[in-house]
Amino acid sequence: MDEDREQRMLALRERVKAKKTANLTGQVTVEAEAGEEELVVSQTLVEAEQANDEWMEMLDRDADRWRNLAATLILLGSILGIISGALILQGNPSELLNTSLFAEQESVDISGTALEDVDGSGVEGVTVQLLEEGSRILLQEAVTDQFGHYTMDNVKQDIHVIVFSKTGYETVERTFLPDNVGLDPVTMKPGEGTRYENNEQRVDGWTLDNAVALSSAIGLITVIAALFGIQSAVEIRRGKHYRRSQYLAGLALFSRGLIIVGPALILFGMVINVFARDDFEDRRED
Repeated sequence: MDEDREQRMLALRERVKAKKTANLTGQVTVEAEAGEEELVVSQTLVEAEQANDEWMEMLDRDADRWRNLAATLILLGSILGIISGALILQGNPSELLNTSLFAEQESVDISGTALEDVDGSGVEGVTVQLLEEGSRILLQEAVTDQFGHYTMDNVKQDIHVIVFSKTGYETVERTFLPDNVGLDPVTMKPGEGTRYENNEQRVDGWTLDNAVALSSAIGLITVIAALFGIQSAVEIRRGKHYRRSQYLAGLALFSRGLIIVGPALILFGMVINVFARDDFEDRRED
């Protein structure tokens, strides 16, 4: 009986020992599986963060490309504006206006026609007298040909009086300022007496000094506007102030580089800069 009891106790101890061993093994297995799952989750999170960082980095690179392209276009347009402004300032309008094409001449040749009032044909034999204004001294005299045409050479460019007369027609007395264009035709009407006409043909306009001042002002404004564009390009490259860069670029549109080429480049740069606006520091703060 004692031997049977001891054998049963021994078997019981072995079963308990086996159960404990089995429990320990299961716990280790569960812990190992949990650790593997946690490791997998951690690796997944790390990979997701890395992918997000790579995506953000790619977006930053794209924004930088947009900003650099916008800055380059605005810079090119502004440089063209500086070149145009320099050309305007370098050119001297007085040199052009003082050429033989625009310079005032001391004397000119004048010509005209005397026409019949009824049918408009030329009147032959009309005496044409050129008088000095005020003193009415006779300077030149001519007679119209069969076509009613007359000419006078070397007439000083001062105000004169020209008189058209013929028996049977009214005398026409005209005050005029000679030029190279020629006198308006005079209408000879049958009758007596004198008809007075005023055809001084004065030319009012800007003086040479006004033209030079205007040209210089335009050139200076062009250069200043182009400098605003260069500052805008710098602001865009820095990526700090979006609004300021756009305002400066807007002022640079007045640089007129090659008339429309420069402003077109600047405007295109402003449009591209809109796509990169979120990459500016002041936009991020908003």
